Amino acid sequence: MSENPPPDARSLQGPLLAAVSRSFYLSLRFLPPPVRGALSVGYLLARAADTMADVEASPAAERLGLLAQFRTALTEGPDAEFLKRARAFAAKVAHAGERELLERLAECFGQLGKLTADAQEKTRTVLGHILDGMTLDLRRFPDAAQLRSLRSDAELEEYTWLVAGAVGEFWTAICAAELPGVFTRKETEMTALGGRFGQGLQLINILRDQAGDAVIGRCYLPAEWLLAAGLSGEVGWPATDWRPWQTVRQELISRARHYLKDGWTYAASQRSIRLRFATLMPLLIGEGTLQQMESLPPDGPPVAVKVTRPEVKRHVRRALWMALTGRINPC
Repeated sequence: MSENPPPDARSLQGPLLAAVSRSFYLSLRFLPPPVRGALSVGYLLARAADTMADVEASPAAERLGLLAQFRTALTEGPDAEFLKRARAFAAKVAHAGERELLERLAECFGQLGKLTADAQEKTRTVLGHILDGMTLDLRRFPDAAQLRSLRSDAELEEYTWLVAGAVGEFWTAICAAELPGVFTRKETEMTALGGRFGQGLQLINILRDQAGDAVIGRCYLPAEWLLAAGLSGEVGWPATDWRPWQTVRQELISRARHYLKDGWTYAASQRSIRLRFATLMPLLIGEGTLQQMESLPPDGPPVAVKVTRPEVKRHVRRALWMALTGRINPC
């Protein structure tokens, strides 16, 4: 089993993790010590790759090259050239925490190497899936000059599983290995629940960020759904008629709610108070985000919504009460 993080890891899993993980840090900091290391290091490496993939100031070809080197570093260790490129790339990153993360990438890989062999294998596997999703993303949306949409529901399902569903499965595998008996259901069932829960959270991210993604040429709403809803011709933004977009958004909001039901089952099927709390935090924030989306005008353009700080505090209190009492329900 994994041990408590050594002193040199705490600065990574403390201030830096808080700087780059936003609300997810609320979950990670309360995890039981045996699983905190692997899940935190996995998150930091995934966030570093995500930063490389998302900086629009860099051409898609350069970002794809960095992700390819990142994949090699996972299996062979980061070489000097890759770390030098990562530090140079950091200069293009506006977010201070993400910039520091790339500058300290060698430390993150160092902490990966200190995990147990089993945890290392699981972490490398999930990061491989995440890199697959990011690579697909860059190839499907190479630049911001033209708004492109995913072609089909199958592509949407593939993407949400690669970047989030696989993470839910990884989280489950690490917990099952390091905390035997922590689940009240079979691991195979928990793995499926965790995967769908992760996909639900990613769907919420997609819906929340739709307006911003459109500005950089990305639309994750399947074109086949938009056409079926009445959108003719090429995908356009802004639209003269928002009804087709809103019809598809409502379909995805319903799907996200369906997946979050699996999240509630997942949370209720854990014996650890800490794990229940860590699961309930993103679940409650996700539910709150969906409620805000559903309150928007049904015929207007999608706009970004955000759970406020007072709402986050309310979710923290509710998650703690549910985790302590075991009375877990979405009411």
